[in-house]
Amino acid sequence: MYRIIIIFMLLAAGMRCDLLSQEVRGVWLTTNAGLDWPDKNATVEERKKTLVDMLDRLEKAHFNLVLFQVQANGDVAWDSKIQPAMEQFTGDGSRSLDYDVCRFVIDECHKRGMKCHAWVVPYRLGTAAAASKYRKNHVGHAIYKHPDMCVKYKGAYYLDPGLPSVRKYLVKLYKELLEKYDFDGINLDYTRYPGDDFPDGASFRRHNSHKLEKNDWRRDNINRFVADLYKAVKKIDKNVVVGSAPIGTYKNVKGYRNTTAYGSFQQDPGAWIASCHHDLVIPQMYWGEDFGFSTHLSTWVDVADGRCLIVGLAPYKMVEGKWSAADVIKLMKKATAVKGVNGVCFFRTAHILGNDRRVKELYKYLVDNPPSPVAKKKSRREKPIESVEKFLE
Repeated sequence: MYRIIIIFMLLAAGMRCDLLSQEVRGVWLTTNAGLDWPDKNATVEERKKTLVDMLDRLEKAHFNLVLFQVQANGDVAWDSKIQPAMEQFTGDGSRSLDYDVCRFVIDECHKRGMKCHAWVVPYRLGTAAAASKYRKNHVGHAIYKHPDMCVKYKGAYYLDPGLPSVRKYLVKLYKELLEKYDFDGINLDYTRYPGDDFPDGASFRRHNSHKLEKNDWRRDNINRFVADLYKAVKKIDKNVVVGSAPIGTYKNVKGYRNTTAYGSFQQDPGAWIASCHHDLVIPQMYWGEDFGFSTHLSTWVDVADGRCLIVGLAPYKMVEGKWSAADVIKLMKKATAVKGVNGVCFFRTAHILGNDRRVKELYKYLVDNPPSPVAKKKSRREKPIESVEKFLE
């Protein structure tokens, strides 16, 4: 029986994860500071109506995936026993939610045939001033409740990824979320180190039993968290999609010197995929061909290795920069034409539904041009049969 179990595990590791049968058109719905939703000064009914109107417009533009931000800076959008409810929803950091935000958003997405993934930000905790708003909350903010797990860096606080206690804390938090709600997926954002000079010397000395070089040790810490989370999620519901939105450049290739996930922030989504602890990756490719969009996209196709790959695009640059709607559309067409790319995701909702002339032009294009009903898939590389046969001796 033991041999059979091992054989099954090895074969399963080589299977393709067919999670998304159609081309994906997704959007990030940001709750941090109410950037997309909600207006904390509005009534509950006004907030609900605003969300319904937003989803109606997204449905009209053929969106089928919403990444709903349920965690921002150590505060969350559900009644948790571990982190306090976002002040953006309660109006007062000491209060609990007065309606079930996640249930409402999930149900409204599902009514429209949209998948809804919980967008989480594991390590970032924000400033002490922001956290102080939760001092009177019975749940308590991690900065004050778990100071032993926190590190201050450039004026803000972070959970230290090098601590085993942090991994356990985060897995417990997300288990609480997914045991309570039927999200279709969970998507990790900022799941990386915030900078090379992050002051984690104490945890490096204490928890580096394998004597790894520091950057390798940091990558290993995050890899361990992702693996632990994946296993916990699949025990709750094997159909929940586990994914992330990493930095848009995995590793640099000849001719480019971008900030990279792997080298600059010790973020290794390639390892998460290769170890079969990831179903979906949405690299934040928030630039054009001047930084090697197509070249780096080819890298992501190889890294994804048949897993679901969605390309993150930046319509916000129409408002905050000099991009035109045509610039965004061109990148969208390039991405979706590539075999192995399952679709695109836009950051963020206000830059799809806003009143800027360029935003309206993009929205009209999306309304008039639905995504393909079939995603362009790429087969995973076959695992050598020798890895199984040795167990048959």
